[in-house]
Amino acid sequence: MWRTPTTDDFRDAILEDELQAWQEASIADGKDPTAKAIENAVGFFRTALRSGYTGIMGVASTLPHDLIPEAMHIAVYYFLAGRGGSNVSDGRKTLYSDARKTAERISDGRLQYSDPDDHEDTQAPSPSYPKPSFRKKPRRLTRADQAGI
Repeated sequence: MWRTPTTDDFRDAILEDELQAWQEASIADGKDPTAKAIENAVGFFRTALRSGYTGIMGVASTLPHDLIPEAMHIAVYYFLAGRGGSNVSDGRKTLYSDARKTAERISDGRLQYSDPDDHEDTQAPSPSYPKPSFRKKPRRLTRADQAGI
């Protein structure tokens, strides 16, 4: 099942000591910055899915149900880092790095998910984004020859 993450998912992923910083920021700014953090985290995982997932993608802003907690760990990290980074604990950093490793496994094609109930408009398997390749460029730097610059 694919669905859109909510603020409740964000609240479930937040650690007790981080909850106060989240509540204070929401009150101080006069708006809740959670939506942007969730949107960025969903985009992070959807990019990973587009890179290595060969099935049909769900509609915009949805993720497979079991990826939502991982995405929320990234959203909380983005939120705390955006508040100056001083509230990011070692436990949060570990959860963030574990979520990034999951995204890497998805983009490598090592994790697969079932097709969603609601498809994107194309209803075709997601094309894999091209992987970057880095080739060493030969450079000869001598007084007589400056090739490759």
